[in-house]
Amino acid sequence: MSLMLNGSWENSYGSTMTLEVDEDGFIFGEYGSHTGSTGTYLVIGYCRPSDPTNDAGQPLVLSIYWRSIGGEEPDDGSHWVSTYCGQLDSDGQMAVMNSLVTTTKYQTFVPGDYIDKLIFTKDSSSNEIKTKNIEPIAQEKAKFANPINGVWVNQEKSIQLTVFLQDKEYGVVNGWLAYEGELISMLGFTDTLDNNNILQSVSLSGYMLNTYQPISLIGRISQDANTLILSRWLANSTKAQSAYFQANSENWELTKKS
Repeated sequence: MSLMLNGSWENSYGSTMTLEVDEDGFIFGEYGSHTGSTGTYLVIGYCRPSDPTNDAGQPLVLSIYWRSIGGEEPDDGSHWVSTYCGQLDSDGQMAVMNSLVTTTKYQTFVPGDYIDKLIFTKDSSSNEIKTKNIEPIAQEKAKFANPINGVWVNQEKSIQLTVFLQDKEYGVVNGWLAYEGELISMLGFTDTLDNNNILQSVSLSGYMLNTYQPISLIGRISQDANTLILSRWLANSTKAQSAYFQANSENWELTKKS
């Protein structure tokens, strides 16, 4: 079980993240941002359920929906999502690639993908907080109507993603990803705010038991709601001197199955 990941983390921008990790590597927490939009945001993810060693970092992925749960008035940035992909090293430094998908124009941002490397260090004096847990259990049917609901496929890559909206207030979606001969439980967020936005963002996280790799998907639904454009991220466990291999990305295009 991972003990080092539990607790509060801070990056160079002054944003903080408090994480709880269960024995299976499921991560749940809250993120406090002081850049761009300001607020408190939910975090869901997965890690390899063992602490890092000198020879192998602990790979992890996280999904974040930038709609504050702190009661702030939603702004256009509240339609966005992120995926973090990277690893925790044995020296206590967490390095992740932040893939941010923007679907609206907000401040100086235009719709697109923004990539940044973030370094987090742990606040050793912090106490763990207990947050509302969201069980990583995929349901067979959607609880709410939403364009994300259904089966998305890429026949050429033999990929099938089945997802459903389970919680409209927090934008929680879950389901299954058939990939690389494995059926992977996926959990994350999608934009559920009522708006005139022609695109809908989504970020999902899971864990590949066959390869012991956290996996995340991030992207947007097309205007006609029939195509899902995604980046697939895999977190690799590496030595510190090979950390440039810790995050692998691949582009996917899935079509909604009628």
